[in-house]
Amino acid sequence: MIVCLTVHESDLARITIVIPTIERPEYVTRQFKYWLPMPVKILILDGATNPLDIPTRYQSPNIHYLHSPTQFNERLANAPSLVKTEFCALLPDDEFFLPTGLMTAVSHLDSHPDSIGCVGRCLHFFVDQGRFLASHAYRDWKSFPDNATQAADRLEADLPPNKTHMTMYGVFRQQAWQRILENSCRTYFSCGYTYERLMNLQRSALGRTDILEVLLWMRSKENPPVISPQLPRYGGRDFVSWAKNPEFQNEVDEYRSRAREIISSAGVPTAEIQLFENRFFWGSIRRQEAKEQKVFASFRFKLTNFVLTSSPKGLRLFAKRHFPKWILRYLDWEGHDFDAILKSLQTMGTVVKPKELERVKELALETFFSRK
Repeated sequence: MIVCLTVHESDLARITIVIPTIERPEYVTRQFKYWLPMPVKILILDGATNPLDIPTRYQSPNIHYLHSPTQFNERLANAPSLVKTEFCALLPDDEFFLPTGLMTAVSHLDSHPDSIGCVGRCLHFFVDQGRFLASHAYRDWKSFPDNATQAADRLEADLPPNKTHMTMYGVFRQQAWQRILENSCRTYFSCGYTYERLMNLQRSALGRTDILEVLLWMRSKENPPVISPQLPRYGGRDFVSWAKNPEFQNEVDEYRSRAREIISSAGVPTAEIQLFENRFFWGSIRRQEAKEQKVFASFRFKLTNFVLTSSPKGLRLFAKRHFPKWILRYLDWEGHDFDAILKSLQTMGTVVKPKELERVKELALETFFSRK
């Protein structure tokens, strides 16, 4: 893990953050509130049927709202053409990047010209019973080996049965980010999980990305994943079901062809292209199946999941107090209060500014109580 301690607020103006959204106006407004005092360039791409009317008091020359009722993948594939800054990042509409994390990412990339991007540390957050709670996320992420200088080395480290770190929500150099989005999102797939997999593959093929020991990403657990025909995830549209369904064979063939194209364009020896593509496709299926079997085989887990997601508040609270912690961790119902999570980050050596975390807490609580 690497971290740069010399950061400059002026570096925020060198970043554009693209926020795709659809039919979630309160979270779009929250993004306006959050980014209003900062010089970061924000581009909100709204696929809703009708455009959102943003209150004047939240508007800023640095925050651009574009109503674009097109497919999700189209909005992402076209986003690079709208970006003029050196560095870029994607962000879900209900989540946050912290300023110090962004500045550290820019500083790191300035001093590491061979890296195309970087990620930071992440916390899940949610509000329960009026309390802001957070928990550590993705602490199992692995860095690329120091000697992974060639595309084949990085693919070897990242493809199943190996694994490094996710980069969909990292900070990238503009040219690399453009290739990642254009090559991963230019085709619509009937499974919303395909795009991130292609993004990670393209990242590994293009160059090195690094993990920084700074809190960058606050991942929201306030909402379930977006359910939309633009980004199908359920009803036979999970990755394994989609990949094995003859109905989607043409899409699967295109997905695999795109993967081979990405691997080939990285200069991987011809004899290894198909081997890496098989690991990308079949290895991902086997890994996902193993994960699902581990999670859903237990009747006890299924019953617990029903109780946690379908029961009255009092029973959910009982479950949180008495059910095993491994279940709560999986469902992201285990959280720590502000002081505890801050102390934990500091103990781990993760750079964090309490005031930045406090701002996320403030907005999350505001959203929670506005629904009452």
